[in-house]
Amino acid sequence: MKEQVEWHRAEFRGREAELSSVTELARRAGVDPSTVSTWARRHASFPKIVMTKRGAVTSKFYVTTEFDDYRRIQKEVARQARTSKSAPPRSPATRAQERLQELNEQDARLAAEENELSEKLAAVLRRRHQLDEERGNLLRFVQQELAKLKDALGTEQP
Repeated sequence: MKEQVEWHRAEFRGREAELSSVTELARRAGVDPSTVSTWARRHASFPKIVMTKRGAVTSKFYVTTEFDDYRRIQKEVARQARTSKSAPPRSPATRAQERLQELNEQDARLAAEENELSEKLAAVLRRRHQLDEERGNLLRFVQQELAKLKDALGTEQP
């Protein structure tokens, strides 16, 4: 079977020495070829394919220096992620102390809220008492007026 070559980036024709197959890139990175293929599929920053050779086996080729740059950047990103996450673990006593502090702060907030609500409730109860007194006074007044009307009506009748 005759080997077919498909160029995806024509500017590299005649510069095949700058290219490496997936297998060669995997060897450079110390991983399996399937890992390199996965990187190529998943990462938009992975170098673009330059050439595909189809024959008994299909091989994809990439620019070696672009792959090396990609790997260097990925290693730096991973290193930064490790160092930003790797704060020293807190002891159980420190965690307990932090939790106690959180509970004390929450208790203080709840006490202030309770005090505020108690004051509001007291004001509502005072106002309600005033309304009850006013209502009672008005009811007594209405009853007195009705009694006066009855008396007036009772004395004027023949």
